[in-house]
Amino acid sequence: MGWLRRVLYEPLVQFMLMGAVIFAVHAAVTPSVSKERLIEVTPAVRQSIVDTFKASHEGRPPAPDELNKLIDVWILNEITFREAIAQGLDKGDEMIRDRITHKMRLLIFNGVQVEEPTPEVLANWYEKHRIRYDIPDVVSFIQVPFTGPDAEAESRKVLGEILTGSEPETVRQSALIMGSRPVLSLEPSFGKPFVDQLVALPKGQWQVLKSDQGWHVVRLDGFTPGRAVPLEEVSAQVSQAWTDERRRILGIAATKELGNAYVIRRDEP
Repeated sequence: MGWLRRVLYEPLVQFMLMGAVIFAVHAAVTPSVSKERLIEVTPAVRQSIVDTFKASHEGRPPAPDELNKLIDVWILNEITFREAIAQGLDKGDEMIRDRITHKMRLLIFNGVQVEEPTPEVLANWYEKHRIRYDIPDVVSFIQVPFTGPDAEAESRKVLGEILTGSEPETVRQSALIMGSRPVLSLEPSFGKPFVDQLVALPKGQWQVLKSDQGWHVVRLDGFTPGRAVPLEEVSAQVSQAWTDERRRILGIAATKELGNAYVIRRDEP
């Protein structure tokens, strides 16, 4: 038996034996999963999600947190689709994935029970979302934009031409009419300092203003202040919006509950 002892002390044999033990232990603690109950985020699935995002975002890949959320949505959709097949919702359909998934989603979301909100709950929700309902400040103006290293000098030159009525036709053609724009919608593009100065201008008077985009010759044509809308004016719409949001939250939770019957594996890169 000496030869056996010598073989067992060989490093390669010891490595193989160790691997066999690890494999056996893994097989013992990891039960086999049927294909129907396994949801796997494979590299191909992950790449498809990334490609779809890039196609709708001018080639920009998703940030890590964006990708994780997109994968979560994919998993929820996969659970919904698997449950639809399990319940036979594909029968009599053209077996189009989106149609079947939509059928199952309707069953899940329509099946959840949404309680009536108390006045306090509705009021608190409204305060968090009232930007959807308040009437915003609205501004109308004309602007001639300028960019580049000489933008300020060019804009002041054109302002002088406009004030004397000697501006060339090219200036008139480059003027942009911005009619009835919510003030808050302008801030992401132009910056708050520009918007604050714009709404403070005398109506009908041309001025030069600087924004985050460059320099502008502008004329304020109108400004209508908004107002806060009391809940009583929009209570029906707010109640419906709260119910829809609550149903969506409960529906997602119900879908995740169905997901407990599946083994979900994320193939992290």
